[in-house]
Amino acid sequence: MKTNLRLIGGKKIVSPINDDTRPTTLRVREAIFNILRNRVENSNWLDLFSGTGSISCEAYNHGAKKIVSIEKNKKNLLICRKNLFSLEDIQNRRGDIAVICKDVLTWTKPKFERNTLYKCDSFNDLKFDFVYLDPPYGVDYHQLLLEQIFNCDFIKKNSIVICEHSPKLEIIKNILWKTIDVRDYGKSRLTFLIHV
Repeated sequence: MKTNLRLIGGKKIVSPINDDTRPTTLRVREAIFNILRNRVENSNWLDLFSGTGSISCEAYNHGAKKIVSIEKNKKNLLICRKNLFSLEDIQNRRGDIAVICKDVLTWTKPKFERNTLYKCDSFNDLKFDFVYLDPPYGVDYHQLLLEQIFNCDFIKKNSIVICEHSPKLEIIKNILWKTIDVRDYGKSRLTFLIHV
């Protein structure tokens, strides 16, 4: 494992030695949490394709109340869990965090029984204020994934879905969502969406 990945504020977290993940850069993470500002505090946060868990860690450090991280690669999942449970005061908040090994496309299906995966009852019927998704840049199932998310019962009318993707990929308009912001940061684009 490498330890050259840093959170906002400087804390080191670990990342895989191989190229299985593409952690969200510090610049992009700083931009996200500067844009969202104090809205993260006491929010429920869903991190899809969580990889190293850097976004989940930042959400925790910015005051998120509940955090769910979904990652199907078992090695990356262990790294995500290690990073999250290395954060300050985390022992007092273990019941507020769920790290789940599951394929995102399966987990976001509208009729998928998510509650069976939680080890804590406080996650049942949880509605997320923020959903962050960062699929591999080489795949093109963003539209399908977004349709599943916006058809699910785990988001609210005013939930913000943040999609990190290549600037070469355009998130196509849909009757389910409206784009409220788009920001480019080098090789990464952030598209912010809400329910129509």
